[in-house]
Amino acid sequence: MSSIDVTIIGAGSWGKALAHNLLKNNKKILMYSRQQVKQQQVNNANISLTYDLENIFTCKAPCVIASPVKSLNEIGSKIKKEKFNEPIILTCKGIDSKSGEFPTQIIGKYTSSNNLAVLSGPSFASEVLDDKPTAVIIASKNKKVSEVFSEMFHNKFFRVYASEDTIGCQLGGAMKNILSVAVGISDGLGLGSNAKAALISRGILEIKIIGEILGCKNDTIYGLSGLGDLVLTANDNLSRNRRFGIEIAQGSTVHEAEQKVGQVVEGINASRGLDILIKEYSLNLPISSKVFDIINEKVNPKDAVNDLLLREQKSEFI
Repeated sequence: MSSIDVTIIGAGSWGKALAHNLLKNNKKILMYSRQQVKQQQVNNANISLTYDLENIFTCKAPCVIASPVKSLNEIGSKIKKEKFNEPIILTCKGIDSKSGEFPTQIIGKYTSSNNLAVLSGPSFASEVLDDKPTAVIIASKNKKVSEVFSEMFHNKFFRVYASEDTIGCQLGGAMKNILSVAVGISDGLGLGSNAKAALISRGILEIKIIGEILGCKNDTIYGLSGLGDLVLTANDNLSRNRRFGIEIAQGSTVHEAEQKVGQVVEGINASRGLDILIKEYSLNLPISSKVFDIINEKVNPKDAVNDLLLREQKSEFI
C-alpha cells in the first residue's frame, strides 16, 4: 500500500465495521490485530494488516482506537514511547474499572488531550457492515480534530453530528451498557414492558444526575450518545449487555453469562468504574448500583428487583 490515510487499532467486530465504512470513503487503512487474521479475510486491497502495535504509531496518520477500555493504558504507553502526535479518535464505550476514568482521560495521560476525539451513538457493528442507516456523534474540544474525523467517516449510510461535549458522550456510551444489563435482567425475569420503560426512563435520569456533576450538557444526555444509544441497546437482542443481563436473570454466573455472550461485555467493567464515581461524589443511583451489586454477586437479581420496588415513594425528579 503506497500510503495510509488512517490506522485502526482493533480487528474485532467494531473495528471491522468502522473499516468497512471508511473504505466506502476510499480511505487506505492500516489495521492492527492482536490475533493473526488472514489477508483473505480482509479481502480488500485498501486494508493492510499489522500485528505490531508500534507500526501504528510510526505511521503518521490519524488513528482510530476500537479496542476495549481495559487495553487503553497499554496503547497509551506505546503512544508516549513513539511520541505519536496525530489525531486520535476513541470509539470504545466504558469506564476504567480500576480508576473510574473515561477513555479520553486515560489516553490524555499519554498525549495531548487536544489531539483526541470520541465517536459514540446508537450503532450496532453488524448494521454498519450491512450499510443500514446509522447516526453518530463525533466529539472533540479541538474543532480541527473533529473536522478530520467527521470528513473521514461521514457518508450516506453513516451520518456524523458534531459535539464538543467529550465527557458527556462518553458518559452516555458507558452508562447505557450498565443500564442495558439492568433491562436484560428485567426481561430475563419476565417483568414486562412497563418495567422496561421505567428502567429506561429512570436510567436516563441517573445519567443526567452524574452528568450534572461532571459538567456534561443536558442536550448530550438526551441526544444520540445518551438516550439514543440506551434505547438501542436496551431493546434489541444484538446488544451483548442486554443478553448478558438475561443470562444472569436466568441463573448463570457472571463468568458463565459472559462466556455465553461470547464477546466483551463492557457493562461489567463500566459498572465497577461507575461505582468509583458514585462513591467519590456520594451519588444515589439505585439502578446502576444494583447492577454493580449483581455483577459482584452481592445480591441475586430477584432480591435486587425487590429492593428497588420497596424504595420509599418520592417525587419523580428529586
